[in-house]
Amino acid sequence: MDVIGKLILQEFWERHKKARKPLEKWCQVAEKAEWRNFAQIKQTFRTADLVNVRTRKFVVFNIGGYKYRLITTVNYQGQIVIIEVVLTHTEYNKGKWKG
Repeated sequence: MDVIGKLILQEFWERHKKARKPLEKWCQVAEKAEWRNFAQIKQTFRTADLVNVRTRKFVVFNIGGYKYRLITTVNYQGQIVIIEVVLTHTEYNKGKWKG
């Protein structure tokens, strides 16, 4: 998969130093993956969730033992993962990212 938006990861781990290693690991795994559907993502990341917000579908990854949430859009046909936002668990639970 091509991972788009890595700068978002870097900006997040500059504010949350402990997030760097787990986010880098997620990125390495995602770049090697060839996911064709959400079920294959679940095989790789068992705690991933599919979240529908209005007309959009997001794949939300739990990072760092549920400390962080990585919200992405996945284009299976194009083999692209777009990083939308990274949040702490607390920020994610507030739901503001849903707009």
